[in-house]
Amino acid sequence: MATNIECLKWNTTSFKPSSVLDQTVNTLALKPSHWLNLKTKGHSIKLSYLGLTQKLASLDDQNNLYVFDWSKADLKTMKSKYEHNSKLTSLTSNTLGNQIVTCSDNGKIQIWNHKFSSWKILTEFRGHYQCIRNVQYSTDNNYLISCSNDKTFKIWNCQSNKFVASNMFHRNWVNIAKFFKEDKLVISCSRDSYVQVFDCCSGKCVAKFNLSPDFAETLSLKEDFTIAVGTNQGSIQIFDLRALKVVQKYNEHTSQVNCVGFQYKTPCLVSVSRDKKLNVYDTNEGRFLYSIDHFNEIRSMDISSDDKLLATASFHFDNEITLWKTESL
Repeated sequence: MATNIECLKWNTTSFKPSSVLDQTVNTLALKPSHWLNLKTKGHSIKLSYLGLTQKLASLDDQNNLYVFDWSKADLKTMKSKYEHNSKLTSLTSNTLGNQIVTCSDNGKIQIWNHKFSSWKILTEFRGHYQCIRNVQYSTDNNYLISCSNDKTFKIWNCQSNKFVASNMFHRNWVNIAKFFKEDKLVISCSRDSYVQVFDCCSGKCVAKFNLSPDFAETLSLKEDFTIAVGTNQGSIQIFDLRALKVVQKYNEHTSQVNCVGFQYKTPCLVSVSRDKKLNVYDTNEGRFLYSIDHFNEIRSMDISSDDKLLATASFHFDNEITLWKTESL
């Protein structure tokens, strides 16, 4: 059965093989060129494109929230400040791009709404009692999932502003948790070395993978039942949920992987690391493609929904976010 599943996976007709990727417009298999630098006051710790819009949100280590908009001729920058003693730790956007969710080291979640060319806090959730490491919208924008150092992830209803559910399956910090397969599943990874799959209806763990002695710092999901995780020791591991095993492994990085992300239109995976490298892989053929060197550790990365723009944040050149643009041949 596992062999048949792997054949279905690798023979899928929705992807183009690497031999013709050079003729594809929307792909980072075409090495992107430097396009633009965006200034921030502090060090950017998280980047997120706002849904399908031509806007990029950035969070820095001084609680400044920036939104850069280049949809018109002149670049427009909006800035808001989180005026509290706690530190913001991460951010994400809804599908429409008109809301941003941030989380903090004191266990709070804030929803920011776009009003009159500025961002204001609309709603706040409290339920975690330790630092929240990551937060993510469901595909229908009705729910949020947050993961924390208190060893749990929690699900919140954005319409009623109420807590919905939680889990206590992990035994260490939960680094990241994401909805999957039309929000029916949740995939989470923790410092306890496990990547776990939870059924949102039954609340049960239905599958898990042990990375010991390593553990996953970050993960990315693709709707063909593929999970990519970046680990503390620098490896990239790709799991197939149907085969319940690792189907690809890359060891190109020499240090902790901070962020991984699948492209939307092509079979490419992007990873960034403490080793100052951004790497791109062809997951259809299972091979490493190329690296882009940076001057310092790359803390965060995000890919636009059309695969044409890549944003990276690393500590160099006076707190800049670097935008990379992919051009067709």
